[in-house]
Amino acid sequence: MIQRIQTVYLLLVVIAVLAFIFVPFGGITIDGIRGILIIKEIIIFLLLSAGIGLIALGSIFLFNNRKLQMRVVLINIVISLVLIGIFIFRLIYFYGLDKYTFGAGAVFPLFILFFNLLAFNGIKNDEKLVKSMDRLR
Repeated sequence: MIQRIQTVYLLLVVIAVLAFIFVPFGGITIDGIRGILIIKEIIIFLLLSAGIGLIALGSIFLFNNRKLQMRVVLINIVISLVLIGIFIFRLIYFYGLDKYTFGAGAVFPLFILFFNLLAFNGIKNDEKLVKSMDRLR
């Protein structure tokens, strides 16, 4: 069923991914020149973010097969963790924390991970409920 709470969480993942792509996630100052960093300019972030969004959107329609939906959302959680890891690595290695200033878009990877975890928890609760109903029969 599409009206389950995990569908809302997965839609929030898609919205957070779109916001992460289009909202500047920070600024960098090099030799007095300030630049704004946007995800759509960095190809690895763009590909990972778009992949997370597409997987979340596709997993909404797997409501008939909860076990597969749980696996797909779990894969999405792992990809989200990879995105956060690469984000932190690139931030420290390429820019340095002293030259970087956080923007509003820097928190969206955490939102993506959080909503994926909530969706996984909702699917797991549905699976437990179905199993408990099967025991009653």
